[in-house]
Amino acid sequence: MRTKLLLLTAAVGAAGVATSMAQVYSVNAVGYVNKTIPANGFALVSNPLMAADNTIDKLFVPVPAGTQVYYYDTAKKQYTVGTFDDLDNSYGEAGKLKVEPGQGVFVRNPTAQPLTITFVGEVPQGTLTVPMVAGLQIVSSKVPQAGTPEQLSFPNKLAQGLTAGDQVYKFQPDQKYLVATFDDLDDNWDKALTFDVGESWFVSLQKPVTWTRQFSVNQ
Repeated sequence: MRTKLLLLTAAVGAAGVATSMAQVYSVNAVGYVNKTIPANGFALVSNPLMAADNTIDKLFVPVPAGTQVYYYDTAKKQYTVGTFDDLDNSYGEAGKLKVEPGQGVFVRNPTAQPLTITFVGEVPQGTLTVPMVAGLQIVSSKVPQAGTPEQLSFPNKLAQGLTAGDQVYKFQPDQKYLVATFDDLDDNWDKALTFDVGESWFVSLQKPVTWTRQFSVNQ
């Protein structure tokens, strides 16, 4: 499945000749992703691209005054909330926190119109890992791609480290959670899951699991 985003440019030059028989090329892909937050509502959002600056102050702009970002601290098990001040063009102290690909935050739209946030950056490639801790955590795909757990290589088997009772909490546009629980007898999640580009979700795990996948823009 090709990445579902708009690519601005795909190739960034060629390196020199390595030997008389071969050439080595460096290929990067950059693009942008639009993510919409519902009117007067919340969305669990990821940073789907590697930007030059992955802080909240740089990623979640421009937005109306009063827009909020809720950053969940896995270790402290609490939120740090940043509220956008259009005079300072900042979310305050929370604006210094980084949201890297593979992580996610809640975004609250305080207006009566849908809010679109545009992310610009490089598509991560190669061996990509998202370490997931025991307990509650917000995670997302490091690749800006929509798909099922199988398509995104998200853990869905006992052999991938899951334990009976592990859960996924997918926050939906109707402002309700779809909760999927890992069933060790069926060796899969008990509900069908599909994740969108730029979406993040909660996982509740009984032991640490690493989400690993290989990705290239050419696949």
